[in-house]
Amino acid sequence: MDYSVPSLLIGLDVGGSSTELLALRPQAQNSPFRLVGPGANLQRVGFGQTVVVLQELIEQTLRHFPGVSVLSVCAGIAGCGRSKDQELLSRRLQQVLGDGGRTVLVRVVHDAEIALEAAFEGASGVVVVAGTGSVILARTRRGQIEVAGGWGYLLGDEGSGFAIARAGLQAVAQALDGGPDTRLRAMLAERFQLCARDAIIHRVYQERWSLQEFAPLVLEAARTGDPVAQRIVEDQITQLVAQVGWLLDRLGDTVAPRMALAGGLMNEPFYVAQLRRQLAMRWPDWSIEVQQRRPVEGALRLARRQLASGVGSEP
Repeated sequence: MDYSVPSLLIGLDVGGSSTELLALRPQAQNSPFRLVGPGANLQRVGFGQTVVVLQELIEQTLRHFPGVSVLSVCAGIAGCGRSKDQELLSRRLQQVLGDGGRTVLVRVVHDAEIALEAAFEGASGVVVVAGTGSVILARTRRGQIEVAGGWGYLLGDEGSGFAIARAGLQAVAQALDGGPDTRLRAMLAERFQLCARDAIIHRVYQERWSLQEFAPLVLEAARTGDPVAQRIVEDQITQLVAQVGWLLDRLGDTVAPRMALAGGLMNEPFYVAQLRRQLAMRWPDWSIEVQQRRPVEGALRLARRQLASGVGSEP
């Protein structure tokens, strides 16, 4: 690596609800520059909008670091698990960021991969990610990456904020139809001013409401004893843990017995306690810890590695 050339490392954690960016000069000893922007899950907002969100954040960062000649970017993007999508996004970002003659290296990976990197720094282990969506990623002792879940909100995302919120809203709809009553009805009315059938349908289908916004209320209701909400959270976590089991059944002893829990829902103590309890019952001999490093730190580490090797997307 030639440190005489003005270079910049950028890591991005691109989720369904928000995007976090860290930027750092390769030799800097100070804390990274940080930005937070809108979410850009590829499957939800589409290719073009994902590029727009990332381009705007990166260009804003470059204004803070003038004179960059070599830029190394790693973006972990939710909904971007296919290698073809990763390649297309890498090339497009390389094109839009390459103006002015600077050299641009870009690597796009699934957002769970940067969480895995942040947790284990390239070593073997399993990361369970539950935020707006959900996915489980494992790196074997030989370095092979395997996945379970990550099917998106239409086919999967078990145990995610979206799935919990959707189930909570279904419970409200059932209560309005005469099914089991739940505190979620009153909470939905108080927080979002939604209490009538027509208003709920309009918000969900016409206004395309981001359902995950309701997830914290479902978790609050579960934590304070609402039996309907408790069943929802327990069922969603059970489904997520089942996916972990399917992945580990495939891998056997090829993966180190340690598990990191990552994603926005790991900021919810009630959720974390229930998840750890179920995981510990299935794998009592495993290390199971909430990830302390943010996934974006894994993206920044991968950007540094990319700069050192000089490997990235080429035009």
